[in-house]
Amino acid sequence: MRRWIAVVAALALSGSMALAQENMLRNGGLEDGVVDPWISYGQATLSVTSDNVYEGSFALQVEVPAAGANFWDSGVQYQEGVVFEAGTTYTWAFFAKADHTVNINIKPELAQDPWTGYGEHQVELTTDWQEFYATWTPDTLVQPASLTLHVAFDAATLWIDAARWYVGEYVPYESVTAVDPKGKLATTWAQLKR
Repeated sequence: MRRWIAVVAALALSGSMALAQENMLRNGGLEDGVVDPWISYGQATLSVTSDNVYEGSFALQVEVPAAGANFWDSGVQYQEGVVFEAGTTYTWAFFAKADHTVNINIKPELAQDPWTGYGEHQVELTTDWQEFYATWTPDTLVQPASLTLHVAFDAATLWIDAARWYVGEYVPYESVTAVDPKGKLATTWAQLKR
């Protein structure tokens, strides 16, 4: 019986460790109340809002006044401390929505010419919050690197919140909330010990 309990405890611990990724983004949820270190280029302008948030008190608001000649003509970037190590799997995930249906292009990339992309793909934002992500494993060191969103598909207002960049495969985001312990692991563990 004790052996079985040890196995259950080990599985529970490894499962909880798998879910706990270290977010390498500073101010990924904009809870500092400032845009920094997020930046924009082209015609996109950034601000922090408390009116349209996925969670917490703030979100990033992106104003795109007009479509560009190319969808990459305006963008949002996170570059602070971004390096992609060869052979390491990374995931960049975030929640986003827009004032109308519009595409954006997710492009973790080399932050200089030739702007090589990793896990690049386009997604469609709607007026509802959705989680989007890219996962990639570069075969060489990528430095300098950037987490880039191309936003010049159309004039729009976009909102981004709860951004994460971590080592490992994609794991769906779950808000941290108080949990009723009845029937949960701690309660079950206590019952097993008896």
